[in-house]
Amino acid sequence: MSISKTLRNTTILLTTISAANLAVYMAMRGPSPKQVQIIAHRGGASLAPENTEAAFRNAARLQADWIEFDVHRTRDGVLVIMHDDTVNRMTSGNGYIKDMTWSQLYELRMTNGEHVMKFEEVVALAKELHIGILAELKSTFYYPHIEEEALRIVRHHRFVENTVFASFDWDALEHLKEHEPRIKVAALMGLTQWDVRRARPQHAEIIAPMAETTLLNPWMISQAHAMGRQVWVWFGALDTPALYRLMLQMGVDGLIVNNPEKAKTLAHQNHPITTSSKEMGT
Repeated sequence: MSISKTLRNTTILLTTISAANLAVYMAMRGPSPKQVQIIAHRGGASLAPENTEAAFRNAARLQADWIEFDVHRTRDGVLVIMHDDTVNRMTSGNGYIKDMTWSQLYELRMTNGEHVMKFEEVVALAKELHIGILAELKSTFYYPHIEEEALRIVRHHRFVENTVFASFDWDALEHLKEHEPRIKVAALMGLTQWDVRRARPQHAEIIAPMAETTLLNPWMISQAHAMGRQVWVWFGALDTPALYRLMLQMGVDGLIVNNPEKAKTLAHQNHPITTSSKEMGT
């Protein structure tokens, strides 16, 4: 049998198994959450240049519950907002953030002409806009103890209750909980991570698996709910309204999406009233 035919047959088999598994789950799952959180991924990257003030203000205008963004650290210790480890894709410059000073970074311009934002600036902006923040601590192997620095800034702005820290580095999340029990954390899970019981910290309020993974194993959602955890899904290649709708039907608690406007509309169709970030239960 040719490799291409084998791959095609394997894909068909996995799709069939996934569809059957999903059908059984939908038939047996409990009631959907009454409130669904809408989180603007990178500020809503489909609607405005990602991780910019314009994107964050637009997300607030659209009444998203949270803005999501990624936190890095410059060579001289300033926490800044960028998705990638480098500035190559989104700015006028090139290079790794870890190798640049803040003054070098500030000279660059994002694709819409804005300067790169400090983490502290985004916290202050979110406080002004009355919107929660979901801050992902990125590439922590480059930035030892970045979680402690980020927590210090959130405390300084008295924004602990409106902040969720997320990371694939579960050790960093555990350190946050040790330093500040009030802080909420979201354990990010990738495509090959299926068992939410292994996600740390054990008292993480939120599990954040990839939406595509939950299609293959929808039982992750009910498993997390049984542990008293919310499920906020993020999207890989399939960030589409059709998948937003399916995730809502599957009973997730939050959608981390590039198009918060569409997600908000779909959530209202599912539930006439959604909560604000200030009202999120743990």
